[in-house]
Amino acid sequence: MSRAVLKAALAAAAIGLAVIVPLPGATAAGAADLATSVRAAMLAQHGPATLSTPVREPLVEPTRTAGSWVFGSTTIPLWATDEHQAPTMALFLAHRSRDGWRVELDSTPGFTALAAKAPAAVLSEGEKRTFASHQAGAAGVSALADTGLGLPWAQGVSWWMGGGPHGNSGSSRPFNSIDFNGGNGQVLSAGPGRVYKSCIRGRSALVKVVHDNGYSTTYYHMLNLTTLADGSRVSTGTYLGTIGNELPCGGSSSGAHVHFSLLRGNTEQSVQGMKFGGWTFYEGGSAYQGYAERNGTRVYPGNGRITNYGPGSTPPSEYPTGTVDAGSNTSVNLRSGPGLNYGVVGTAADGATISIVCTARGGTVQGNWGATDLWNKLTTNNWISDGFVDTGSNEPVAPAC
Repeated sequence: MSRAVLKAALAAAAIGLAVIVPLPGATAAGAADLATSVRAAMLAQHGPATLSTPVREPLVEPTRTAGSWVFGSTTIPLWATDEHQAPTMALFLAHRSRDGWRVELDSTPGFTALAAKAPAAVLSEGEKRTFASHQAGAAGVSALADTGLGLPWAQGVSWWMGGGPHGNSGSSRPFNSIDFNGGNGQVLSAGPGRVYKSCIRGRSALVKVVHDNGYSTTYYHMLNLTTLADGSRVSTGTYLGTIGNELPCGGSSSGAHVHFSLLRGNTEQSVQGMKFGGWTFYEGGSAYQGYAERNGTRVYPGNGRITNYGPGSTPPSEYPTGTVDAGSNTSVNLRSGPGLNYGVVGTAADGATISIVCTARGGTVQGNWGATDLWNKLTTNNWISDGFVDTGSNEPVAPAC
């Protein structure tokens, strides 16, 4: 594709038009190359203002196809020499017609309109509802001070704020990111929504949760990622990964942590005056400074820990959750203790969502994913083998009992 054609595509996307790039060659009405079309849309909406700015070429990762429809993610990676940053990603939906590819990025009216026509093999009905609700929420006049989100770890547990409010690219504006570490290192979804991964490399990726209320949150540097498929529904407290120094899409990191970022729609949203987990966050004089405040108490980066009090206006989910998977049965037995030698005290129905207070090692059970000695204690004080609970991880998702 010529530079002139690409610039035209960038100009169209910049003013909100669908990007339809004609196929290079003799037949202008032919279908364009999908990757070229997606990259043009990504650079127009999230890249530099001019083509001369030195950025890396966006990655294009299709995950679902059906006929002339494609769904996936696109990410602008970081240079290895970049300071502490997180890459920029978006989900895309593309449809090919005789004129070429129409590409729409998530959190835009065009994406929602195109999603309504997409086959279920590319975008499920549940995802369509989530994206429609998300886009409607993001279209509000202004951001809400209370995000309705918690912090990205277990409710009632305290973590360190290693880096106060800063940009997705360190000192860049807006300051939409905060660095956290502590506890058992398990990073949990800050609110309900649907989970997606991009820039998947080895044991890590950039993880994004699209929330129903118009916000999105991203999580970078993690390892031991959730095994949930893209588009899976998550709740507040669903396991996403563990803190680390992973750089699947470039950048740098020192000290295991999660780089937690807030977006409204697919636009970076400043955390200044915004509430997460019962705390209101404020910027400092420069990047990585600032503080969190609750009921007159202030916590500064590296000085004191922040307790996650859960989401605000969203009904709280106190503990990490999982889904009962009884296999070919209709229910799973609940025990009075962490082992088969304890008495049966009830059952949990197949498909039920359970809240996990804490975990313990006990009797070994042959579960759906092999042998495990991990047991989960429920809010009813009963126990269920982790071999029959889908938490998105083979590791504990709650603190030890």
